[in-house]
Amino acid sequence: MNANKAIIIKAAAALAVIWILVFAVRSIAASKKITAERLQNEISELAFDDWSEDSGSSSEAEERENEIRRIADMVNKLDFEERQKNRENQSAEDFFRKLDAREKNLFVDLTIVETMGRFMEALDQMPPEQRKDFVQKGLSEIQEGRTEEDMARAQEMDEDLLTKISEEGMRAYFNEASADTKLDLAPLMEAMNEVMQGLRGNEFGQR
Repeated sequence: MNANKAIIIKAAAALAVIWILVFAVRSIAASKKITAERLQNEISELAFDDWSEDSGSSSEAEERENEIRRIADMVNKLDFEERQKNRENQSAEDFFRKLDAREKNLFVDLTIVETMGRFMEALDQMPPEQRKDFVQKGLSEIQEGRTEEDMARAQEMDEDLLTKISEEGMRAYFNEASADTKLDLAPLMEAMNEVMQGLRGNEFGQR
């Protein structure tokens, strides 16, 4: 893979990550509200060993998988406000960094790939004014510099995993979002592209 292609994949993947982790729509699945504080406490109590370099035994792996599925379910049930709080305390990111490659793929499948289509569907169902408010919030985040920070962290992920996230994000956007949603998202997409261009210039030099 040449350098330019790798940069594009990482930038597109970062955009897909932003769609889910930063601008996630409220979940209606939970009968008992899941909060960022509760999620953080659950992750702290698990005290997972860091398997990012070396995995443990198969018996440990099975137990960890059960817990990963439970944590992923909690993440999916966070509403918009609690997702913002979770983003600020970064407990889920710290949890993710301790997973081995197989576990990271599982967590992405459960929390991003599985929900991407529902995310686009939720955007389609929003009244136009609410969708425009959603876009304005995203633009405000970009102006405050928070989106650039999120993208920079996303680029630290494994390239194959980034590609997987990117492909699913783009598939959902082009295949499942309505024409009206694409039109309303256009200013946000353009602004994010400018952020990605800036990151490419800062981190990778001139193309």
